[in-house]
Amino acid sequence: MIRLSFFDNNKDILTFKSQMWDLISLCDKDFFPTLSSRENSKNGPIKYFESLFSPNARYVLALVEDKVVGFSVFFHNYYEDLISDYTPCNYIKIACVHPDYRGLRIATMFNTFIEEQLPQNLVLPYIVRRTWSANTPQLKLLNRFGYKLIHKFDNDRGNNVSTVYFAKPILAESSIGKCIS
Repeated sequence: MIRLSFFDNNKDILTFKSQMWDLISLCDKDFFPTLSSRENSKNGPIKYFESLFSPNARYVLALVEDKVVGFSVFFHNYYEDLISDYTPCNYIKIACVHPDYRGLRIATMFNTFIEEQLPQNLVLPYIVRRTWSANTPQLKLLNRFGYKLIHKFDNDRGNNVSTVYFAKPILAESSIGKCIS
């Protein structure tokens, strides 16, 4: 049985860090371009992985007993000029699921948790995420969950492969003091 565990700090996640490394190393080539190629590393996406453990990072792990079979990392209260119209936000940095456990709706479980089950003090007006235009499964999931395209860098990942940003309002208009439709 798959269960989700939420960690809101870097200290408590340390127990699972090596399993997360094994998983991201296994899934490195599932990203485009590969995570390790972004840093010219033959030893895996070391810098990328370490960047996941920033002070504003929060973690959702999918576990089978004590084995990590997937994880999602989001940065709480994230700001970037490019997405300033959609901040403050929880920025989903990555979702990674072990190949043997794909098709079990783990990514959907991550989305549902981040959208609907966060502790109240972590709920922000928007959730923002980034992917690439050829990532069809991710794009279908984002559309199904009501995300809208907010920015696109055409062909920056290769011929006909663009970086795309999506956002979804989480709080009602009256909660954030402006219209978010």
